[in-house]
Formats: sequence, C-alpha cells, structure tokens
Amino acid sequence: MRVLLINPPYPFEESPTPPFGLISLAAYLIEQGAEVRIEDYIVTPYSADRARRVIGEFRPDVIGATAVTMNVKPALSILADCKEAAPGAVTVMGGPHVTFDADAVLREYVHVDYIVRGEGELTFHEMLSLVEAGRPLDGVLGISYRDGGVVRHNPMRPFIEDINMLPYPARQLISLGKYRALGFPINMVTSRGCPHKCIFCVGNRMVGNKVRYFDVTRVVDEFELLATMGFKQINIVDDLFTSHKRRCIEICDEIVRRGIRHPWTAFARVDTVSEDLLAALKRAGCTTLCFGIESGNQEILDLVKKKITLEKARRAVELCRAAGIDPMTSYILGLPGETPETVRKTMEFAKGLSSNYGFHILAPFPGTEVREKSDEYGMRILTSDWDLYDANRSVAETEFISHEEIDRIVNEFNGGLRRIVIDMLASRDRGETLPPQHAQMVQSLVNFLFARDLIVNELVENYNGAGNGCDRDAILAGFAAHVSGAIGMPETDVRAHLERLVGANCIAVCGSGSGNSLAWN
Repeated sequence: MRVLLINPPYPFEESPTPPFGLISLAAYLIEQGAEVRIEDYIVTPYSADRARRVIGEFRPDVIGATAVTMNVKPALSILADCKEAAPGAVTVMGGPHVTFDADAVLREYVHVDYIVRGEGELTFHEMLSLVEAGRPLDGVLGISYRDGGVVRHNPMRPFIEDINMLPYPARQLISLGKYRALGFPINMVTSRGCPHKCIFCVGNRMVGNKVRYFDVTRVVDEFELLATMGFKQINIVDDLFTSHKRRCIEICDEIVRRGIRHPWTAFARVDTVSEDLLAALKRAGCTTLCFGIESGNQEILDLVKKKITLEKARRAVELCRAAGIDPMTSYILGLPGETPETVRKTMEFAKGLSSNYGFHILAPFPGTEVREKSDEYGMRILTSDWDLYDANRSVAETEFISHEEIDRIVNEFNGGLRRIVIDMLASRDRGETLPPQHAQMVQSLVNFLFARDLIVNELVENYNGAGNGCDRDAILAGFAAHVSGAIGMPETDVRAHLERLVGANCIAVCGSGSGNSLAWN
C-alpha cells in the first residue's frame, strides 16, 4: 500500500520543527510494509499543481493529513485538492484538532473519509490493512467516519502500553537540510503522557495521564544519532521530561558516559526540579529548561488547575540559575479570572523572574476543559475561525477584561521586542560593534531570512544548473548570480551564505547526466 502523508503549512515565525508525529507514524507504517511519502508544506511551498504532480507520480492508496487547530483549515483545503486529484484514494485526518472536533469536520467536509483520533500508529495500520483487504472499517477502534450520512465515533483505542515497540521516526523522509538552514532545532521525545489536567491543554486527553517511557538506552541512542545531524540544538519535547527524576538522571549520566556533547533543551514543571537533577542536566549539555508558569496570580493558577505555586516558580528559576541552565518562562494572558490587575501582576512577575520569557494569549482549543465548560469559567468564546487560533490574538475574553485590551498589551510587548531587533539591525548596518550576544542574534536572523528566501522562492529547485564538467566553485558562482538576481542581494553576500549552507550540509553540490546543480539535503 502506498501512503501519502501531508504536513500542512505553519508559519516560520513560530519556529516549526520537523513534523514529529508524521515521521513517527511513517516509520511504523514502513516497518509494517507500507510505502510512505511525506509532503512537508512547511518547508515546501504548496500548490494544487504540485499536489496533482505528486499524486500522479506516487499514486497513493491512502492520503492522510495532520493538523493542529491553527492550520486545520489549510490542511482540509489541501486534502480537498488531493481528493479531487485522486478520487479513489481513502482520505484520513489525524492530530489534536480533529481528535476533538471529529463530528464537525466529518459533517462539513465530505472529502474527509475517516478521522484517526488520539495516538495514530496502531489505528492507522489497522485501517490500512482493511483498506488493502477491501474490508469495512467500521470495527476499527479510534476512528470516526460517516455511515449513511450519520457520523459514527468508534470507541477510543487504548494507548500503546509499551512504546518501545515503535521504531525511530523516519526523518529520512523530510528535508532536514531546510530546517538546518533556517536555524530551527530538531526534536525528539523520550516519553508519552502527561499526569496533569490543566484546563487550557489537551495533552492529557491526547496522550493519556499515565506517562509511558522509552528505555534509557534507546533514548540516548537516538540522542546520539541526532547529535551527528548538524543541528545547533536538540529539543526534547515530552509534555514533561522531568516527570521521573531517577530516569532523567540516568539519561543524563549515559549521555555523559558516552561523551556526547551537544546542546539541548526540555520542558519541565517548576515542582519537578532539584539541585541534583539540574546538576545532571547541566553535565549532559542541557542549556535551557522551559517552564509554563502561565500566570503571576495564584488564584488564577489554582482556577486553571496548574497546581503550582508562585514560590515554587521562584525557587525553580533560582535553582536553574545556580546550575548554569537558562530558565525560559512562558505565560498565558486571558485565562479565566483575568482582570487588568492580574495582567499587570503577571507582567511584573515575569519581568522580575527571568530575562527569558514570553506571552501567549489563551486559545480555547477543541478538547480543552476551558472550551467545553466556558460558561462555568466565565469565558466568552468570540469565534471558531480556526485560522485565528494562533495564541497571538484573542479569540475569547473574560468578564473582567476585554479581548481588545489583552491584544493591546501583548501587541505592545511584542512590538517592543521587534523594535529592539530593528535597532540592532540598524546598528549593524551602520557598522557599529554590537555586544556578542546581540551580534549573534542579528546574524542568526540574517541567516534565517536568506534561507527563507531560498525556500519560499524555490530557488534551489528551480535552478537549471551549470554545464557538465563545471567544478564546485563554478557551480556556486552560477547559483550565486541566480539568487542575487532573484532576491536583490549582492553576489558576494550570497556566496558567503551558500558556502555556509554547503558547509553545514544543508545544500549539496551534485552532478547528473545532464549537468551539475544543487539540491537540499
């Protein structure tokens, strides 16, 4: 069976990483004998013509798309184009949004045949086996579908007990070189599950409240592999990496024992860190721990079931600093009970706690308790236009503060950050010497913008190449002229960027029977 998996567009500004859910699913399907292709429309511009071309070449039996809330509409649109190009293919959607909005999606979008809810590997494989055998799918656990115009939801599939049965994610199916060029990190998980029940999050319902762990050896084997791939940073994206202290220390000790030296980050809760744990993390190369603190008001924290205290937050940040780990803290404005005074307190608390912090705005995603019980929490949901659910603008408000005021505060904060970056760029352009940290930030931004131009304009893919027999320098010189004409950057600057990207294994100089050219790795 041939399976085409779709990763829909997602803004570069949100620093996306390689599509972990899709490459994990793909790896399991490949292990079971399927032929899988991934179309990653984060780093490949989407067009209906491209979809038709890919479908014509690959001839998929099943086409699946994933989505979070903010990109579910583009995902549905792309799947509609795919269904038109391959009306005989079975179309499937998965991911957190459709897991909790399956009824509406199946009622409104007739081109979606099935929805896989929750953990996808076993459900998708069983579905694929029945499609291949030409048998009905109505007995498959974890799916939703239409039956004679009526939407049916089969019982949820139990979570995989031993996740060590799953293979390493199939990262070879995507263009890692493009993510490297953009300066984005590569991610991995060491567990699935979250024991907490914050009312603004679907993690507990999506992956279960029992944390299931990959074996320590497997975790470090994968970490060691990622450390060779040329990414500046590895992100461990477990819902709560520090949920099991002894295991965390074992992972860190094994990284140190093998002599692996590579910077990495992880998510933690302020009530799960200690001096000895942080010392182990630091020894193993952890540079940053990300804490979702959410509010500087204890009553709001209690209301949203965060189950932490502000004093524990202060203590966790102090411990991180003492260990030499950067504590990054994040907050959500517009939570139930929010008032102008609680917003002020949260912003003061954030500024006083850590220099590395940021704000999002509450987005009551499908499946969250705050959405399902919005009246009980005194929330008014303003829209169900999913395109607006990017957590950077208000889509809900409390009875005590308007959405306009929340937007104004966050826009003012983000505008201040933008002005700082603009000022640094202006100083650089004037030839002024920047502090090392600022210079690095500016250079990273310049590198990102160049890589973005290459990707968005498909300059590598559309380059006709040099003639046969051209050496490396001639190929790069020809491509530099091509890029310079396309984006208006001096050829010398373009050439310097290209040398950096080739050296970082983002772009390869390659030859073919008809000429010499370049390609993304």
